[in-house]
Amino acid sequence: MKIKKIIIVLLLCFLPMASFARKVGETLPAWEEGYMDIHHINTGCGECAYIILPDGTTMLIDAGENKAGNPRHVSPKPNASRTPGEWIVDYIKTMAPVRKQKLDYALITHFHSDHMGGVLKMKNESDRYYNTGIITVAENLQIGMLVDRGFPDYDYLVNTEDKMIKNYFNFLHFTKRKINVEQFVPGVDNQFRLLHDSTRYAGKFKIQNIYANGWLWTGKGHGKRYLFPDFDILEKYDIPQENTLSCAIKIMYGSFSYYTGGDVTGYPKPGRGMFHDVETWMAPVVGHTEVCCVNHHGYNNATNDVFVSTLSPRVFIIQASDALHPNHSTLERMLSKYLYPGKRDVFATNLHPAAEIVIGKDTEKMKSRQGHIVIRVLPGGDEYYVYILEDHNTKRKIKQIFGPYICGPTGCSDIRQ
Repeated sequence: MKIKKIIIVLLLCFLPMASFARKVGETLPAWEEGYMDIHHINTGCGECAYIILPDGTTMLIDAGENKAGNPRHVSPKPNASRTPGEWIVDYIKTMAPVRKQKLDYALITHFHSDHMGGVLKMKNESDRYYNTGIITVAENLQIGMLVDRGFPDYDYLVNTEDKMIKNYFNFLHFTKRKINVEQFVPGVDNQFRLLHDSTRYAGKFKIQNIYANGWLWTGKGHGKRYLFPDFDILEKYDIPQENTLSCAIKIMYGSFSYYTGGDVTGYPKPGRGMFHDVETWMAPVVGHTEVCCVNHHGYNNATNDVFVSTLSPRVFIIQASDALHPNHSTLERMLSKYLYPGKRDVFATNLHPAAEIVIGKDTEKMKSRQGHIVIRVLPGGDEYYVYILEDHNTKRKIKQIFGPYICGPTGCSDIRQ
């Protein structure tokens, strides 16, 4: 009788695992109520994250589409038979909750091609705009709310003469799709909400808007403060540009937390003022974070010492597509036990062969260097897994499994690998 009770207890302990645990070579099980999935989609042409929140609310962060063929860039994934935007749509349709082929939210962190889509040729002379990146996604999947840093006037440091920006404006004006658009609001925690069952997760889930356009959350209520000096006293080259203006958020579910901030900068370029170091001001209000999607793909002007040591992530995600992603010094900071002593795992979506040569042996310390990266948070938000999926075909089978990672107030520790 006693043995029977022990068996029942053991079965109950492992019951939740049956809904998500799979072996290498198998397909990732579908999302279920209570779980949170964060898919870092690798097209080889830019940054993109598709998120299914615990109640089934969906969110897309960026949909990059750089030109293929540049030797600095990795090859398109899974191949060049479709555009990156089309592959993003295909991925979402495969992974979306049953009967939910739409996006509740889409956030464009800033106006660069590897985050929103670049300049292409028109397919037809009569076209008002060309399909690329976020536009391709919006033309194929209904978006409930599109959020960017400039709406409605686009008068704060937006290059309205840029062809890519003009194309985006044409899309917003001429599209037959019904899309609501809002400006990202730093400091608030209610712009991105659970839309299907918020009551069930009250006090357990929120998305905190951290920063955009020089405005940083104070860490209290909806307060925010401005970081930049008066532009009238600055030389033209010192005025902030797109990367420094990126939208940044922190997602919190139970004890789990996830940071992402586009191309926010942590080091000024030579000759520029220290106010371009947004990361040092931002780090204290972000605080410890379980999973950090590193700023600017791990480029050399981001993810500085203060940012790394303050967030002290258990998991770093690098959405890489260029020979400069990540910079060898940036990876060294991520791996450094001098900045914080805890364990950490580093994953990259697509490490360029040239980057691997330059970085050298530190690449061997990375857990994965190729594939879609999926963070699957278990119900309640106390633990999570990292799945690496194939990116060279549409089967997207599991290549590697890491975890579970157990969330804590100052870090995480593995209980099984």
